[in-house]
Amino acid sequence: MTRFLHSALSLGIVALALGSAGPAAQAEADHAAVAEAALTKVIRPGYDAFANDAATLAATTAVLCKDPSEKTLADARAAFAKAVDGWSAVEIFQFGPVNHEHRYERLFFWPDRKGLGYRQVQRVLLAKDESVTSVETLAKKSVALQGLPALEILLYGKGSDALASPGDDAVFRCRFAAAVTDNIAQLSKDLVEAWAPDAPFTKSFLEPEPDGVLYRAPKDVTLELFKAFSSGVERVRDQKLGRVLGESAERARPRLAAFWRSGQTFPNMTVNLQSVQALFVDGGFAAIVADQSPGVEDSIVFDLKHSIDVLGAETEPVAEAVTDPEQRGKLEALRVGLKSANTTASGLIAEGAGLSFGFNAGDGD
Repeated sequence: MTRFLHSALSLGIVALALGSAGPAAQAEADHAAVAEAALTKVIRPGYDAFANDAATLAATTAVLCKDPSEKTLADARAAFAKAVDGWSAVEIFQFGPVNHEHRYERLFFWPDRKGLGYRQVQRVLLAKDESVTSVETLAKKSVALQGLPALEILLYGKGSDALASPGDDAVFRCRFAAAVTDNIAQLSKDLVEAWAPDAPFTKSFLEPEPDGVLYRAPKDVTLELFKAFSSGVERVRDQKLGRVLGESAERARPRLAAFWRSGQTFPNMTVNLQSVQALFVDGGFAAIVADQSPGVEDSIVFDLKHSIDVLGAETEPVAEAVTDPEQRGKLEALRVGLKSANTTASGLIAEGAGLSFGFNAGDGD
């Protein structure tokens, strides 16, 4: 932890220095190159992988429904965990095609502070509402019934062990789960197509025009990607860790965590930050930071990697981790490092890319 806090302190000093620095002498970033790199090295590969994982999940769930057993249930749960990883890699990109037709919410209805998704799934199971067993009709229902959180309840929630053996309740539950997986697979396929080289959004992303609806200049795309980077860090720091940790162990709220039933809370955050790091390094932001202040990009990558390592090493259920004093200390230190890294990166990226924005990048608002 000492090494982690030392790095965070160093970044904080850099951030303070930035406040008194004069205008950068370097030329403004190559915005078109940033967009191209982010798309080809991070965004498109991420959506391709998620679509493959979603297709495997749908196929594996179909096998479970056809031949229920302990093994096929374990296989379906393993495929779910892999699909969560796939989603987690693209979750930070909350713009573009994923916003069309509420795709984001249909895939990942979270945070769900009032437990709406759980209540809706339970009502459907009790009523055996056949409309959720077809992807065509499921797609018209509440977003809380359509995505990964709903599927997690079906595969891991109360009564889910019955999926390993035949039975009327298990049959309906599995048909519901199969429809959800088909829906996830279809949405992921739609997103791959929407980011294809010849897709309209891709053209506007790579070649903005002055009269464009979303982007009118290449710098607008850089700003969009910068928001994905900064908000991606803060979403992990504040929403996924801060709110769950609470002010003390006694006030921790582990059931606010994403994917707590399946044990995928920490893997989800780990892959989120891996994607943030990939965007920073492969998307060109590290080079922008290096142009402004050589060496600082390495410190930012160090803090991101350290956070990834800490989260990736968590093996306890989230309910235990956020109430254990030692684990809480590690997670709180991680939050400090993430804030410093994000603040420093945001200042240098904004300066080097000539960005101006109407939100607090350090707070992810």
